[in-house]
Amino acid sequence: AIYGQYPPMVDVARKPGEWQTYDIFFEAPKFDGARLVKPAFVTVVHNGVLLHHRQEIVGPMAHRIVRKYEPHAPEEPLGLQNHDTRARYRNIWVRPIKGYDTGK
Repeated sequence: AIYGQYPPMVDVARKPGEWQTYDIFFEAPKFDGARLVKPAFVTVVHNGVLLHHRQEIVGPMAHRIVRKYEPHAPEEPLGLQNHDTRARYRNIWVRPIKGYDTGK
């Protein structure tokens, strides 16, 4: 799911203890000073199945609320969440798509 905003189109999660795969394509929001020019969008593929296709992100998620966008840099630190359960991560790749958003 896109936490607190949109459920997945289908649940393809494997059993606990089995490795899951995610491919996440994220388009950062754009700002002109303090004004939001373009919201963020995300495409998510989980275990080879499309869950979200260029879904608009309506704002940052907090506990049971969606906050308003605040201006920030196009690239921010990556955070991983485990909901207070044991989780392991491997083979995490972050690959900027050069020229995609900038037209260069």
